[in-house]
Amino acid sequence: MKTALSIALSTALVSVSALAMESPRFYDRKGEGWFWYEPEPVAPPPEPPREPEPVAVLPTPVPQPAPAAMAAPSVFSAAWFKDNLPKYRDAAWNNPTIENVRAFLYLQRFAIDRSEQVADATELAVVGDPFLDEISRRPGSTFAAQNIDRQAGAAKSQLIAEVAERAGVFFFFKSDCPQCELQAPLLKALEGEGFTIVPISVDGKALPNSPFPDFKVDAGHAQRLGVQTYPALFLASASGEFAALGQSTMSLPELEHRILVSARRANWITDEAFNRTRPVLNYDNNLAERLSDSGSREELSLDPATGFIEPGVLMDYMRRSLGGQ
Repeated sequence: MKTALSIALSTALVSVSALAMESPRFYDRKGEGWFWYEPEPVAPPPEPPREPEPVAVLPTPVPQPAPAAMAAPSVFSAAWFKDNLPKYRDAAWNNPTIENVRAFLYLQRFAIDRSEQVADATELAVVGDPFLDEISRRPGSTFAAQNIDRQAGAAKSQLIAEVAERAGVFFFFKSDCPQCELQAPLLKALEGEGFTIVPISVDGKALPNSPFPDFKVDAGHAQRLGVQTYPALFLASASGEFAALGQSTMSLPELEHRILVSARRANWITDEAFNRTRPVLNYDNNLAERLSDSGSREELSLDPATGFIEPGVLMDYMRRSLGGQ
């Protein structure tokens, strides 16, 4: 009984001690006042409401009109064939039934026949038209073509002689250059046509068996003219102007042609004189030049989407521009 009472008292003391630790005595709390309760905490003043951030207003999208559906090309037109003939071919290949193959062959036959119609119409359109008929530029008959060739050759020889009076040819070479050795005799032949040939050795040595033993040693001209390979040939005027002919071996006809081309590019000869060396007729009757120089084209009504001009309207404009042809 004593033992039980001791245990009960011990338990009660522990509880009281714990309570005393958790709740201080009234005497110790006398500074809180008679009713010893704490005042209600004062709530802090509310923060002023924030103004909402402005929301970016996106512009209302303008509805775009739906693209107009393109009309299918009419059956058997060029556009229809371009789009569909390969499909019929592929169908015949992928599934070679009689109907598939026959459909492709019929369409192919149609295309061939239409091409023949175009060829026939082309002949009807070309014959007798001075701008389209090729015999107006060069006759088809052999005897007439040969006569034109002779006339062009004579004009070419005359023009080369005129250039030779005003320009010479600078011949840059190296003594160990086989191509230079091949070029030298052809330049000797050009010398026979009246040209002054100025042989210039870049390495200071002569070519083996050269027809030009009296050569000059290069004094920096090759570098200034941009010589990269040999032989290098330049047309030189008496005033010190140079026109490049080429940096390789050339035949005599090619060399003569390049002389005229270079002289034309340097404006040493006129276009009219150069055109007389061509084996064609009516070279001045150039359709592109005449139509380009024919004046205003405002009278032409164009399709605003494609720029297409109706064939009849286009031909009326061309006839008026070309002088009623």
